[in-house]
Amino acid sequence: MKIDDTTVNGVRIGGAEAKDEQTARAIDLPSGAHAVVRKGYGRDLMRAQRAAAGGDANAVVFALIAEVTRVEGRKIVYEDVLEMDLADVMALQAEVIDENFDRPPQRASQASSNPESQSRN
Repeated sequence: MKIDDTTVNGVRIGGAEAKDEQTARAIDLPSGAHAVVRKGYGRDLMRAQRAAAGGDANAVVFALIAEVTRVEGRKIVYEDVLEMDLADVMALQAEVIDENFDRPPQRASQASSNPESQSRN
Protein backbone atom coordinates (compact mmCIF):
# COMPACT_ATOMS: atom_id res chain seq x y z
CA MET A 1 0.00 0.00 0.00
CA LYS A 2 1.33 3.43 -0.96
CA ILE A 3 0.98 6.39 1.40
CA ASP A 4 -1.38 7.96 -1.15
CA ASP A 5 -3.80 5.04 -0.53
CA THR A 6 -4.00 5.58 3.23
CA THR A 7 -7.30 6.89 4.61
CA VAL A 8 -8.41 8.01 8.05
CA ASN A 9 -12.17 8.02 8.65
CA GLY A 10 -12.69 7.88 4.90
CA VAL A 11 -10.45 10.88 4.17
CA ARG A 12 -7.49 10.11 1.94
CA ILE A 13 -4.13 11.05 3.43
CA GLY A 14 -1.17 11.78 1.18
CA GLY A 15 -0.58 13.44 -2.17
CA ALA A 16 -3.12 15.22 -4.32
CA GLU A 17 -5.51 13.17 -6.41
CA ALA A 18 -5.01 13.17 -10.16
CA LYS A 19 -8.09 15.34 -10.69
CA ASP A 20 -6.73 17.88 -8.17
CA GLU A 21 -3.48 18.09 -10.10
CA GLN A 22 -5.37 18.67 -13.35
CA THR A 23 -7.46 21.52 -11.93
CA ALA A 24 -4.72 23.13 -9.82
CA ARG A 25 -3.73 26.62 -10.89
CA ALA A 26 -0.17 27.88 -10.85
CA ILE A 27 0.48 31.50 -9.93
CA ASP A 28 3.59 33.59 -9.52
CA LEU A 29 3.47 35.51 -6.26
CA PRO A 30 4.58 39.15 -6.02
CA SER A 31 7.69 38.00 -4.09
CA GLY A 32 8.70 35.87 -7.08
CA ALA A 33 7.80 32.57 -5.44
CA HIS A 34 5.81 30.03 -7.45
CA ALA A 35 2.58 28.70 -5.91
CA VAL A 36 0.07 26.05 -6.94
CA VAL A 37 -3.50 26.31 -5.63
CA ARG A 38 -5.80 23.32 -5.96
CA LYS A 39 -9.56 23.15 -5.76
CA GLY A 40 -10.80 23.01 -2.19
CA TYR A 41 -13.20 20.51 -0.63
CA GLY A 42 -15.30 20.36 2.50
CA ARG A 43 -12.56 18.42 4.28
CA ASP A 44 -10.19 21.34 3.63
CA LEU A 45 -12.60 23.79 5.23
CA MET A 46 -13.07 21.45 8.20
CA ARG A 47 -9.30 21.23 8.72
CA ALA A 48 -8.97 25.00 8.35
CA GLN A 49 -11.67 25.57 10.96
CA ARG A 50 -9.86 23.23 13.35
CA ALA A 51 -6.52 24.98 12.75
CA ALA A 52 -8.15 28.34 13.48
CA ALA A 53 -9.66 27.17 16.75
CA GLY A 54 -10.78 30.65 17.84
CA GLY A 55 -13.40 30.83 15.10
CA ASP A 56 -11.97 34.02 13.61
CA ALA A 57 -13.11 34.15 9.96
CA ASN A 58 -9.82 35.69 8.82
CA ALA A 59 -7.84 32.93 10.53
CA VAL A 60 -10.01 30.32 8.79
CA VAL A 61 -9.20 31.88 5.39
CA PHE A 62 -5.47 31.81 6.20
CA ALA A 63 -5.73 28.16 7.29
CA LEU A 64 -7.71 27.35 4.13
CA ILE A 65 -4.95 28.93 2.04
CA ALA A 66 -2.49 26.60 3.77
CA GLU A 67 -4.70 23.57 3.10
CA VAL A 68 -4.95 24.06 -0.66
CA THR A 69 -1.62 25.70 -1.55
CA ARG A 70 1.91 24.53 -2.26
CA VAL A 71 4.68 27.12 -2.50
CA GLU A 72 7.87 26.22 -4.35
CA GLY A 73 6.62 22.64 -4.46
CA ARG A 74 6.20 22.17 -0.71
CA LYS A 75 3.09 21.98 1.43
CA ILE A 76 2.66 24.97 3.70
CA VAL A 77 0.99 25.33 7.10
CA TYR A 78 -1.01 28.10 8.75
CA GLU A 79 2.07 29.58 10.41
CA ASP A 80 3.80 29.84 7.02
CA VAL A 81 0.94 31.99 5.74
CA LEU A 82 1.27 34.24 8.81
CA GLU A 83 4.96 34.80 8.00
CA MET A 84 4.49 35.52 4.27
CA ASP A 85 4.78 38.96 2.71
CA LEU A 86 1.43 40.72 2.75
CA ALA A 87 1.33 40.98 -1.05
CA ASP A 88 1.78 37.20 -1.34
CA VAL A 89 -0.94 36.52 1.23
CA MET A 90 -3.35 38.84 -0.56
CA ALA A 91 -2.62 37.20 -3.93
CA LEU A 92 -3.21 33.74 -2.45
CA GLN A 93 -6.33 34.90 -0.64
CA ALA A 94 -7.78 36.26 -3.88
CA GLU A 95 -6.93 33.03 -5.68
CA VAL A 96 -8.46 30.79 -3.00
CA ILE A 97 -11.59 32.89 -2.55
CA ASP A 98 -12.21 33.24 -6.29
CA GLU A 99 -11.71 29.52 -6.91
CA ASN A 100 -13.73 28.17 -4.02
CA PHE A 101 -16.48 30.67 -3.47
CA ASP A 102 -18.28 31.10 -6.76
CA ARG A 103 -20.78 33.86 -6.59
CA PRO A 104 -24.22 33.29 -8.09
CA PRO A 105 -24.88 35.27 -11.26
CA GLN A 106 -26.52 38.64 -10.78
CA ARG A 107 -30.19 38.67 -11.71
CA ALA A 108 -31.04 41.27 -14.28
CA SER A 109 -33.48 43.86 -13.05
CA GLN A 110 -36.67 43.74 -15.08
CA ALA A 111 -39.21 46.50 -15.42
CA SER A 112 -42.59 45.55 -14.06
CA SER A 113 -45.19 44.80 -16.68
CA ASN A 114 -47.97 45.05 -14.14
CA PRO A 115 -49.56 48.54 -14.38
CA GLU A 116 -50.83 48.22 -10.80
CA SER A 117 -47.29 48.06 -9.42
CA GLN A 118 -46.09 51.22 -11.16
CA SER A 119 -45.87 54.45 -9.26
CA ARG A 120 -48.53 57.05 -10.04
CA ASN A 121 -47.02 60.48 -9.49
